[in-house]
Amino acid sequence: MATLAVISLNREEHRRLLEVWKFYPFLLDLHYHYLYTGPDSSSDLPEHTGFASQAFTVKHSGGINLIRDYLVEKGIERICFASLESFALWANLQDIKYLTLYTAKNHTLADLRGCAELSSEELAALLNAAKIHPALLQSEAALSGSNKDAVIYPDYQSWLQNGSGETLLSANPDLLSAICSTNLEHYRISHIWSGGEAANLALGGDGDSYVHTLNRLSQFERQALPVLAGQSACVPAYTLFAEYYDSYMSHVNYEEWLDLMLSWYRRFSRTPLKRVLEVACGTANAAELLVFRGYEVDACDSSPSMLHIADGKVFKPRLFRASLTDPLPHKDYDFIFCLFDSINYLTHRSEIRALIKHAKAALRPGGIFVFDISTLGNSLQNFNDSTTFTRVRDGYLVHVSNYEILSNRQLTHFTLFRKNGANYDKYEERHVQRVYRSDELVDLLAGSELHLKAIFAPETHANLLNKAGSGIDERYYRLFFLLQKEG
Repeated sequence: MATLAVISLNREEHRRLLEVWKFYPFLLDLHYHYLYTGPDSSSDLPEHTGFASQAFTVKHSGGINLIRDYLVEKGIERICFASLESFALWANLQDIKYLTLYTAKNHTLADLRGCAELSSEELAALLNAAKIHPALLQSEAALSGSNKDAVIYPDYQSWLQNGSGETLLSANPDLLSAICSTNLEHYRISHIWSGGEAANLALGGDGDSYVHTLNRLSQFERQALPVLAGQSACVPAYTLFAEYYDSYMSHVNYEEWLDLMLSWYRRFSRTPLKRVLEVACGTANAAELLVFRGYEVDACDSSPSMLHIADGKVFKPRLFRASLTDPLPHKDYDFIFCLFDSINYLTHRSEIRALIKHAKAALRPGGIFVFDISTLGNSLQNFNDSTTFTRVRDGYLVHVSNYEILSNRQLTHFTLFRKNGANYDKYEERHVQRVYRSDELVDLLAGSELHLKAIFAPETHANLLNKAGSGIDERYYRLFFLLQKEG
């Protein structure tokens, strides 16, 4: 198992990392050690088998030595600092001379300011150990005295266009700031020194955000874990989109949806409603309303970004991270529900069976489970060869939808153009859903561990269970399935 350490020597970085660790999607093959300064915050950190934390007091090099001793004791070689400031403190207290690398998709820059006091021979040895093929701009050609093999370019654009794998060396703070500091989220940052190396999350920059930190940790994992090495970043659904989700869904009348479901609950259950769980809760808008109404509410989602937004709600439920196919807490819930066609993201029948199995285990005897689906009629009428363009607070969101008839798949492509100075940064997410027919789900649920009692549409109070497959998939855009546990 790969063991990784994240080191934070700054209170603000620690606060930001607490937010990320709260719902972090820990990988089974990784074990994290989080080392930080200040008071013990263990009560705010996750209890997970793949996560350990330790607080330190760092006021001088002796405190740094305690962290170094911890790393040696645990046999941890792969480390990552929370920010450039944290690493600078670490290096200064130990008098380490280092090189900082900024690696983008097609080029790498090396900041020489951390190794200014090295001799020409020492710097050449460090570059050679790092397997760096150096390049210099004409304005800094004087540095070539210690880098005789460096290729000289007249200006930055010439190197960017013609460089053949060389790393651009620079000690010019204006150049490095102009290129890197305003675009940190596009670079993977690392430090190299004699006998050591470390990655850096670069928290605290202008592009700093929850998603930025999440992506940095993902980069660190791909570097450290052999099975992930070399893989490009893949942005999961509802990562970037999470920040805009509530605005995008502002047209939804959550109160009306909840009133419908609660009326169905009362229709099939004689037990007063008290304990509720929402799965695939997103930003927990529905669960928040139930908390406001006085119910005991838990909610979960697979997206850390969506849970992060939910965690900021005034009447937030108790939140935890879980996918639709993960086991659920056995709390004897009266009511479990799953809204906004989240079931359509389960593209395999076995995944739906797993959800039903876990829902049964989490419900009390006689408890109710309700989920909805987006129908064939909805895909054909509203999301087939459809494009919408939405203005958001810091850019534009393009939503392209297509329905594949042969595969019964609904494909959604979100493109966000976010303002960055005089330019726009482009981000993309792809969502894949399966469009199930009502009779297909009835057959699937017939052998499940919960009993299908009803199918409803928002437009009618009638139970449509006996009409499954007889046109309701084309007539209604959304169908709700109500299942009940024996008892």
